[in-house]
Formats: sequence, C-alpha cells, structure tokens
Amino acid sequence: MSLTVALCPHCARPTEQPLVCERCAWRWYANPKPAAGVILERDGSVLLLRRAVEPGLGAWDLPAGYLDPGESPEEAARRETREESGLEVELVRLVGVYTSRPGNAVACIYLARQVYPLAAVRLDAESSEYAWVEGARLLDWLPRLAFGSMAAALSDWRANRSGEPQS
Repeated sequence: MSLTVALCPHCARPTEQPLVCERCAWRWYANPKPAAGVILERDGSVLLLRRAVEPGLGAWDLPAGYLDPGESPEEAARRETREESGLEVELVRLVGVYTSRPGNAVACIYLARQVYPLAAVRLDAESSEYAWVEGARLLDWLPRLAFGSMAAALSDWRANRSGEPQS
C-alpha cells in the first residue's frame, strides 16, 4: 500500500491521507466517509446490483456511494441511483444509518420509489448485472451482499414492511 500525500485544506500542511492500494487503487481514509444509498422498491421487489469493482467485486449491493463535497445524503442517494442504474427516484423515508467497515463508510439508506415515467435499468461500469428480488426472497440473497451494512438495511426494511419485530 502506498501513502498519498495531500495538503490540508485548512493550513496547507502535507497530510498522509488517504492510503491508496497500489494494486486496485482502493482508497482508505482514517475517518469513515459519509455515504448514501437506496432500497428501491417496485411491485414488492428490490433492485440489487452486482458489483463490477472492488471492494466486493462480484457480490450484490444496493445503489449507493460516497457523498460528493457539499452534497446532502438525500442528494447523494438520488445521484448514485441515477448513475448506477439510470433510474430517477424519489425518497420515501430514511430506513436507517449503517456502518460499513470494508467501505469505511457511514451510510444513510433510504426507501425509494421510481419516478414516472418508469424507465429500464441502465447499468454503469460499477455494476455487471442487476436483479429485482422479491421481498420474500431477500433472506436468501443477504449472504451474497458485498457489505453487511446493506444486509442490515434490507433486514430492517423487510422487518418493517412485514410487521415482524426489528432486532
């Protein structure tokens, strides 16, 4: 792993953040980065994307990503969904806030629905395929998710949706 040296935006002193992997270019920050994503529900199913990049290459994920500077979690959730799936969404409610150790992120996950007119999914380079998974089948998919934080968000959504007690 190599160390990227940058300047502090406050005092211009060189910093040693982030750590950048020489092999895969994954960036690791000492402090968790803010992220946001959506559980996009349509006709009782949820959109999952198969990751085409690290971390989690080949595993499934929700449309999500890091916030851009000056962006709110709500704006980031809508932007990431648009970038990764080509779909426009409106946010219904906050499902919860989750910590992802592999992604070194604190993610706000929102329940979302697609904005009319309904469009087809158009994947970007971060995803290799997509699936609409019925809520009743989600438990079978949770072990195949890239991040435990997304599995927790889906479990919370499913429990709230079905009236089961949340743990």
